[in-house]
Amino acid sequence: MTEPFRCSWASRQREDSMIATAPPARRWLLIEREGPWPRRALDVFEPEAARKVAERASALGARVSLIRRPSRHPRTPGPFRWAVADIRPGREGIRWNVAETLDELVHRPWEVAPGEGESVALVCCHSKHDVCCALRGRPVAAALDPLWPGRVWECSHLGGDRFAATAVLLPHGLCYGRLDPEAAAVTLKAYEQDLVLPEHLRGRSSYSRHVQAAQALVRQAGFGNDTLDALRPVHVRALGDAVTEVDLSHPDVRIRFREREVPLGTPATCHAAKPGNGMEYETLGIDHLRSSDSTIPSV
Repeated sequence: MTEPFRCSWASRQREDSMIATAPPARRWLLIEREGPWPRRALDVFEPEAARKVAERASALGARVSLIRRPSRHPRTPGPFRWAVADIRPGREGIRWNVAETLDELVHRPWEVAPGEGESVALVCCHSKHDVCCALRGRPVAAALDPLWPGRVWECSHLGGDRFAATAVLLPHGLCYGRLDPEAAAVTLKAYEQDLVLPEHLRGRSSYSRHVQAAQALVRQAGFGNDTLDALRPVHVRALGDAVTEVDLSHPDVRIRFREREVPLGTPATCHAAKPGNGMEYETLGIDHLRSSDSTIPSV
């Protein structure tokens, strides 16, 4: 009997690069919803209310995630929790609220004070979107739950299904992939110490794909450090021929790299009908900068 295709197993065999695969965003909207989720998570709600929430989220640069506790709970009517996480550097915070209906989220304020709220971990367990997320994600969420009681959630689609188990740490928007229970626990410990875990880091969602790539490549080359706020972007320049130059601070470095699309040879997700493509990044040069060589803009 032929084993079913599983995208995350195929990706691990190929050793696909996870660099710069964190979905860019400025905010994250969390909506508590117990029970199973359909493939398009917001379809679980009344269509008009879901459309309005999605439109507001898009206007504010917010990614929407449904969340539920790691242990299974039946869906019950009544109030539900929701939160907005501001993931922009220097403004990070999470504000929790309670609502009776989804419509309330359209009219309630989404402002968050910097430093507000405790950090949370979201682990993708969205089986209807991709079975790999459930197979690999649920053991990770269950293992993390006792480490951060009340702060670990299963969540809907995070992107990068082939990198399951995937997770995001809020409010800093750190996206991780290829986690198992042991690696995920180390990731939480690093976050508590204001560190990142480069070997599993997909990127920081508050930064563009090119900045995410620059940070990862500099760390791989041994020029950066693993502190959370190291390697802040200063300038990004497209040089042509798929080459990008990025200036980073703390430490002050300039990196040039080329990106290219590569065929995966198999579907990128368990549900895709055709083979997909991925991105790879090649370092062309890294230079140390004097502080006078670049000016850091306000964030």
